[in-house]
Amino acid sequence: MLQLEGIHYRCVPQLDTRERLSGAAACEVVGDVIGAEIATTMAAHDHPQVDFAMCVSTIMDMPFVSGYLNWDLIAKSIAEHTPNVPRNFTASYECAGWGFALDYAQRRLPLGGRVLLVVADLNVLDISFWRENENWGHSGFGVSTVLVTIPPAAELSLRVGVAKSDQGMGEFCADLRKWLKTSTGALTNVPFLPAEMTGIYSHFLPSDRVMRDLHSDWGHCFGSDTWISFIDAYQRKDIVPGSVYCATSASLRGYWALTDVMVSDTFQASFRPAIVAKALEAAE
Repeated sequence: MLQLEGIHYRCVPQLDTRERLSGAAACEVVGDVIGAEIATTMAAHDHPQVDFAMCVSTIMDMPFVSGYLNWDLIAKSIAEHTPNVPRNFTASYECAGWGFALDYAQRRLPLGGRVLLVVADLNVLDISFWRENENWGHSGFGVSTVLVTIPPAAELSLRVGVAKSDQGMGEFCADLRKWLKTSTGALTNVPFLPAEMTGIYSHFLPSDRVMRDLHSDWGHCFGSDTWISFIDAYQRKDIVPGSVYCATSASLRGYWALTDVMVSDTFQASFRPAIVAKALEAAE
């Protein structure tokens, strides 16, 4: 079973305005934010060996497709902060990207190893579509850094899927309900949605096994919803080291990920102070 070693989240409501000067400047700003987060996480965990690192996102696909962002330039900026530069970046699977990254990692590490997941949803150029949308309400932006140890492939409890109809959230909830029937996980998270949209959860899922929906506090934070839920539950003592829980995520296009995780005895979790525009150099 996957072992969860650490989760850290930093809210980044708006990027330094230098990102509007040029694509190269934006790459530097994005790389600085991601690199600083990785470096801070590695230091907090005594610089463990990382066997595989990958960065995923939901909202940053368009700046890459347009050519405004370039991963090689971002990676160069990240490398100024840490040697643990993610090998690749994908926004293909939206909010479920971290699950598909784990699926890829376990094929690259068939005997297991330590994986660093970076979930980066930064609103490059402050696009209004991403600030609020009728499909998920208001949004939250930031970076999650997640340290996990994956077991040998045969021992990894992970499912990634895609909807077969246009009722993706319903299919996800139905699959999660089936998963929970056999999972030893005491609790599961769900994607953050406005209160008027969460009836689907009560219809499909046992309420006593679902972590809090924190949309009113954080907004919909895309792939980081999962990890914000875990940090919140840990700080509330709803989850404890040595126990098993279910981590999930689902995307608007119908992708989802489900995995059982064992919380490490040395588990660390934190909400870091938000980065405000024009103050990147003050980030801790």
